[in-house]
Amino acid sequence: MARKDPQVSRRKFLAGVAVASGATAVPPAQAATAASTSAAPRRPSALPPTMHVAAAETGTPKELPRIGGVPGSDFMVDVIKTLDIKYLPSNPASSFRAIHESLINYGGNKMPEF
Repeated sequence: MARKDPQVSRRKFLAGVAVASGATAVPPAQAATAASTSAAPRRPSALPPTMHVAAAETGTPKELPRIGGVPGSDFMVDVIKTLDIKYLPSNPASSFRAIHESLINYGGNKMPEF
């Protein structure tokens, strides 16, 4: 299939794009003066935190109340004991506080040893 010559030459197209982008980048002087006289004072984008927010972020978190009853982690300690797992390694974190407490208090820290 033969190539067709486009209606607009590439050089004229690129020259038109350059002129159009230059014209839109520089606002007219009249629009700039009208916008500056009616513009309200600009508020900062990041406001300083209130006293309540600052205290919540820097203070010590409150202790969560414990749920009554036998925790499911005691059952998990029994399961681990039946599997003959002797040692249980872990990384310190607050997300598995219940299993840690059950291994030490309920399981006596003996097989599995924490």
